Order: sequence, then C-alpha cells, then structure tokens
Amino acid sequence: MNDDLLTHLVLEEERCFTCYGNNGFLLRCATLYDMVAPANVRLSEPVYNALTAFTARTGVPKSTVMSTAISEWLRLQGHPRIHFVSPIPGARRAALVDGPQVWSVAEAWMQSSGTDRSVESVAEVTGLRLDQVEAALSYWADNRDEIDTLLGQIHAAQEEEYAAWQRRKALDLLK
Repeated sequence: MNDDLLTHLVLEEERCFTCYGNNGFLLRCATLYDMVAPANVRLSEPVYNALTAFTARTGVPKSTVMSTAISEWLRLQGHPRIHFVSPIPGARRAALVDGPQVWSVAEAWMQSSGTDRSVESVAEVTGLRLDQVEAALSYWADNRDEIDTLLGQIHAAQEEEYAAWQRRKALDLLK
C-alpha cells in the first residue's frame, strides 16, 4: 500500500458539512466536539479512490465523511433495524430499515399523552408493527440529542410554514 493512501483524520476548525449541510443550517453538531484525538487510517486503494471521488464531487472534507461513516457504523452495531437516509442533501437521518424515519415515531410517542402512551397505541396510530415501534424507540433512547434536535428543527420549520401560510391568507382579506 502506498503511503499517500494514509489519511490523517483531523477535524480542523471548519464549518462541518455533517453539522451544517450544504444549506448552511445547523443540522446537528457532534462531530467537531466529539473529536478527541487524530487517528491515522490506512485505506485500500479502491476505498481511498472512492472516498477521493466522493469528496471531490460533494465538497465534503474527507475527515467529515470518515467521521460520519464511522459514527453511523457504530450506531448501526447497536441498532441493526436502523439505517441512515438522506432525505435532503447534507442531512443524514436514522430510519427503520422497513419503516419511517425514527423522528416520526418519536413524534407520535410525544403526541400520545399519559395512559394513552404505549407501544401499542403508537403502533396503531402510525400503522407500524410493535417491533418497528420498539426498534425506533430504542434508537431514540440511545440517541436522544440527535432525535430531539431534529424534532426541534422540524417543529420550527412547521411553525415558519404555518406563519407564511397565515400571511398569504391575510392577503385574501384585502379589498
């Protein structure tokens, strides 16, 4: 293996693509703060070439791609029913392999109240099986910051859209 295939994983003081996405909005920010120490990684030539091509195409730093990939892989080891999807460019979200994104199950759980909050009631409301609800709740329990942050962002976007709709509807009242 060639020494130039050695990739030094050091996250510099950069606006991390994983955290900000390509639209500049904060998606999540764990990468910059979780980096404890640099790590040297030797990659096979095909993997290195694929990584180089991906980073050239997307503009995402190699260290960010590698950190994201390793972080997701580690989370997958504890939650085999979960995979990661990119519903919008720059965003990576946890989803059931056979169902919706985890945040939507968390949202359904939060919408249930008191004695109505159960795996069974969420399964009934969402149309999911009990095992799917359990898998999503398990992932949420282990990754609260990730899912709670996403829920906050989704709620903020919904509020912005509703306010825009109200402003538009106000125009209908003009004479």
